[in-house]
Amino acid sequence: MLKDTERYIPSEDEYLEAFHSIYEGLTLGHKAILDKLYQHCYFMKDNRRLRTWELSEAAGYDGDSSGQIGHLGANFCKFFGVKDGEFGQPALAIVNWFADETNGYWYIELIPEAARAFKRFRLETIE
Repeated sequence: MLKDTERYIPSEDEYLEAFHSIYEGLTLGHKAILDKLYQHCYFMKDNRRLRTWELSEAAGYDGDSSGQIGHLGANFCKFFGVKDGEFGQPALAIVNWFADETNGYWYIELIPEAARAFKRFRLETIE
């Protein structure tokens, strides 16, 4: 049982299972979001954090991608058999999301366990 201050984070192996189970059913936009998050995580372009609007751009969405990241996270919530609220917001099932107080931009990154699992998934299935 989690305490109110704890956040449930699946293991790398659990995320790998999730990718194998849900990836094919994701929209092209959601796959593009995952690819952009992965690329930034492992190749950190310009040595800076990834902004949320860059995910929208990569996926071909107009406006902010936060709602789409929520939909993507809901897929992981469903796979893990947890209610959206157990992560806080559904997006938090796969990403960390934070605002920079100096510039006001919102930044996003894959949870480390999810990033390592997606790298393994890509090596096994995509690349």
